[in-house]
Amino acid sequence: MEPFVSKSPREAYLNYRDLDIGVNNIHGYTSYEQASIWGFKYFKNNFNRLAHVKSKVDPLNFFRYEQSIPSLM
Repeated sequence: MEPFVSKSPREAYLNYRDLDIGVNNIHGYTSYEQASIWGFKYFKNNFNRLAHVKSKVDPLNFFRYEQSIPSLM
């Protein structure tokens, strides 16, 4: 199993939501800083770039869930 295990034991697999890593605020705004706690575990150095794309594509954050990338707006 060694080739299939991540080097960091708390990395995350995108298609499995590991809510123990972190979640967005349920009823409110989630800042980039809050989401980056778990976001870098999922997306590594791509998280910043994905947050900028999310801001352009979905500025009102309509497509959100427990661990969605936050809009920077």
